[in-house]
Amino acid sequence: MIYIFKFLAILIYPLGIVLILGILSIVMLASNKRKIGYLSIFLSFSILIFFSSPIVSHKLMRTLECRYSPSYKYPPVSAIVLLGGAEVPKLPPRIYNETNQNADRIMNAARLFKKKHAPYLITTGGKISFIKDFYGSEADISSSLLTELFGVDSRKILIEPESKNTYENAVNVKKLLEKYNLKPAIILVTSAYHMHRSVAVFNKQGFTVYPAPTDYYQDENFQFKFYMFFPDSGALGMSTLVLHEYYGMLGYKLLGWI
Repeated sequence: MIYIFKFLAILIYPLGIVLILGILSIVMLASNKRKIGYLSIFLSFSILIFFSSPIVSHKLMRTLECRYSPSYKYPPVSAIVLLGGAEVPKLPPRIYNETNQNADRIMNAARLFKKKHAPYLITTGGKISFIKDFYGSEADISSSLLTELFGVDSRKILIEPESKNTYENAVNVKKLLEKYNLKPAIILVTSAYHMHRSVAVFNKQGFTVYPAPTDYYQDENFQFKFYMFFPDSGALGMSTLVLHEYYGMLGYKLLGWI
């Protein structure tokens, strides 16, 4: 079911809508239904320009990132849980495991652990499905990076290498904590835009969650410039990321996961 939601979401991302309207305009113009055809063209360009505007993408992203704030202090918990999504495996031409634009997740988890906020650090995430000939997992890579780059004791890292989405993260982490007789009280580390859905999912599974958002795309001291109304490919990507998160919340709600 979740894969059906993911496919349908593609069709209602900005580029998906533009594609549908573009096809509709061609069909309508070919059928001499010019008014509908021209209207479809106008709507497709309007949607593309709107979601490609940096001022729009900023406002959209802030609706997610402003929901939780990072903290210097946390109560005692069983573990710090690091959600996957920042890992790049050492496949040719790479000779080392690397990180992507979400690298702050790993850095923040290491920082919190070094400050002794929890006795264990749990890495999560299964196999990266779109990469061929890679048989490890996101959790394995995160664990390796935490040990190699940040000196985290590997004996204090618990690995959850099976999950394919945030819901499975929560379910599998709960099983892992039960295995080690640990209470379901955690500090949750993920990107700020992804935190709201993540907290809701873990709460649904009975966790006591203390959010530790990181990897912010937008700052509070954002200053408007006139050129921010002009289309930008990066802004389109950010708008799409926000919509992906809201569609994810809707899908999870319908599935009873939050």
